[in-house]
Amino acid sequence: MKDLYNFVASFVLLAGLSLPAAACAPSHRQTQSSILLTGPKTISATFPAASNAGNLIIAQITWDRQTRTLASVVDSKGNDYHLIGAETNWGTKYRSALYYAYNIDADASKIKVTATLNNNTTALFEIYISEYSNVLTTSDPLDKNKTATGTGTAINTGSVTTTAGNELVWGIAVGEDQAIHGGTGYNVRSTDQDNIVEDKTASTAGSFNASFTAVSSTNWVAQVATFKPLVTLPVTLISFDARTLSNKTVELDWTTTAETSSAWFEIQHSGDGQTWTAIGRTNAAANTQTSQQYSYTDPAPYAGFTWYRLKQVDQDDNFTFSKTLTTHRDQAVTLHVYPNPTVGSCVVEGATQPATVFNTAGQRMAVRVNTDSRSKQTLDLSTLPKGAYFIKTGDNSTLVYKQ
Repeated sequence: MKDLYNFVASFVLLAGLSLPAAACAPSHRQTQSSILLTGPKTISATFPAASNAGNLIIAQITWDRQTRTLASVVDSKGNDYHLIGAETNWGTKYRSALYYAYNIDADASKIKVTATLNNNTTALFEIYISEYSNVLTTSDPLDKNKTATGTGTAINTGSVTTTAGNELVWGIAVGEDQAIHGGTGYNVRSTDQDNIVEDKTASTAGSFNASFTAVSSTNWVAQVATFKPLVTLPVTLISFDARTLSNKTVELDWTTTAETSSAWFEIQHSGDGQTWTAIGRTNAAANTQTSQQYSYTDPAPYAGFTWYRLKQVDQDDNFTFSKTLTTHRDQAVTLHVYPNPTVGSCVVEGATQPATVFNTAGQRMAVRVNTDSRSKQTLDLSTLPKGAYFIKTGDNSTLVYKQ
């Protein structure tokens, strides 16, 4: 188990950390789709070109059996996909869902996105995937979303109000049996199956909707989601490290190479990687082109795992977050996990509360949990990509590795 702790610490610390030096509006890279009419359980679409690390992928999936639900959405690089809203029934037999993955891992290969249902469709199964660059990477970029269903020729998602300038506004309309055209002011990225994928960049924050027109009356579903752009901040952060000291405190050290109009760093910690608390503040150097070193000691880290991040604020109150670090210290209650590593399910013994699973970025993962007894639970990790995951129950946590 100690080797696994070291693995996660190395993974997080070497993940890379650089606050953006310039702002760019989100940019469309590529869109692809796949349609199957044979009643399958699984569908995949592969981008025509290699993707870039740090980008955003949006995936919309539609199938024709409302009693079926998605079991997983994954890709060939093991990126984490998040459901936007909920799966939506429309018409008399169709069901749709919208997912996204941000700050993706990528290499020279072409990413394949795969969606799997809990059972076969009747006939139709389709997926649309889009990739965008210059989308916020240091925290979740999703801002607003909305889904609408109806019957007719005028198709509209309804309005959402964005919170930042230069947001990506992404929309899709899927009809039952009629061709659909895109809305005014949008870039149409796909017309496959006579459905529409469209987008635009909203230069200022405001109210937006995705609109479409069907050539004749039809049942339809329309979805819109907006994503925040890369944030411009005048700090180059080249390192951020955390280490547990002998007195059970945690020392945080970070270094910048250049700062322009920087104001301060807020230090935050979390016991689950999701709920964050400010624990300290350190003034920044304001304006400098020389290396600056900073340090802060957390006197009260959580038992088990503690997540850390920096909130860097400039003199105009703009801010962004660093990537997270994770540390571990001994806890009063010991959790036993077996088998570990695992290829599917694992058993957790010593749990006094329901167990939850997080990836190393602090994102909660959707897994099935069965309670076998008062202190014994079985977790189904079969749908998760390979890698290290934290299991948390109450104030206690431990690590499991999925092969």
